[in-house]
Amino acid sequence: MKPLFFRVAAILLCLVLATVAFSGKLDFVTRYVGSDKLQRQNEQYLDDTFNKALVGFGVMSTVKAGLAIIEGSTAGISVGATLSLQVGDVVQSAYDYVDIAWRTLLTGCITILSTKYLLKAADIIDAYVFGFTILVLIIYLSTGWWFSRWIRIKAVLRDVLALAIVATLSILYILPISVWGASHLSQVITKPAIEEAQHGFAQTQKEFFSDDDNAVANEGVVPRLKQIPERIQRITDYLKHKSKEMAVWTIKLIVGYIFDCIVFPLALFTMLLWLTRSVMKYIFQKNLQSSLRDDLRRILAEQRTGKPE
Repeated sequence: MKPLFFRVAAILLCLVLATVAFSGKLDFVTRYVGSDKLQRQNEQYLDDTFNKALVGFGVMSTVKAGLAIIEGSTAGISVGATLSLQVGDVVQSAYDYVDIAWRTLLTGCITILSTKYLLKAADIIDAYVFGFTILVLIIYLSTGWWFSRWIRIKAVLRDVLALAIVATLSILYILPISVWGASHLSQVITKPAIEEAQHGFAQTQKEFFSDDDNAVANEGVVPRLKQIPERIQRITDYLKHKSKEMAVWTIKLIVGYIFDCIVFPLALFTMLLWLTRSVMKYIFQKNLQSSLRDDLRRILAEQRTGKPE
């Protein structure tokens, strides 16, 4: 009588928990064990990173536009065929670097924003996944307690329950922890290189659009036209000396954002998911062995008595 009472009580308790979970009122439990703090830290990190990448994207857009204007304007300026060819070669090389860096920052902004939306989506559906997991647990327990002959169904339900538990842990903790861990790795490993590259391109922007341009612009059209060849020559000399550094900045941006947006979070997520699945496999394997022993004991008892238990 007592086992039946406890089994019914356990099923009823799980039903109540499932109902509360679907209503979203179990969020305080997950927040109590750290998910709320993880969420705040991840939001702050993603917002800061997105804003920095967006500023860098604006800088690269300005530099890219400036190089395109210079490359297009040399053909219509009487600065000599040799100089025009030289300027075109230098500007084209720098434009290629800037274009790659521009695309990298654009992709970085998209990836960071996508990660932010993914975390928000996980925060919305976590209650439903948690409730579904409890429902699967109810069905699994009911089958094991009152329908012990359904061995294949029990095996299927065991696999579904393990998958549901892994999915719940992934949404509640593994995904946020992966982003949180990636943010800390980024601070230590890639942040200095990315900031150095963005600072270098920001200096290039200042070189293209210096305060002297505003002073000349106020003097009228003729002085501005006279300053164009000199200005182009100065930018060309700057690009000659900075071409190697611009290539290094571009590589640092590409590698930095690849690691920040893809390698770090994906590697941590994969490692934590593998660890969780290994633990669940071990637990359910132990449960499977115990269940097989119970089934074998029940079958032997039925053969001795001639009556099903």
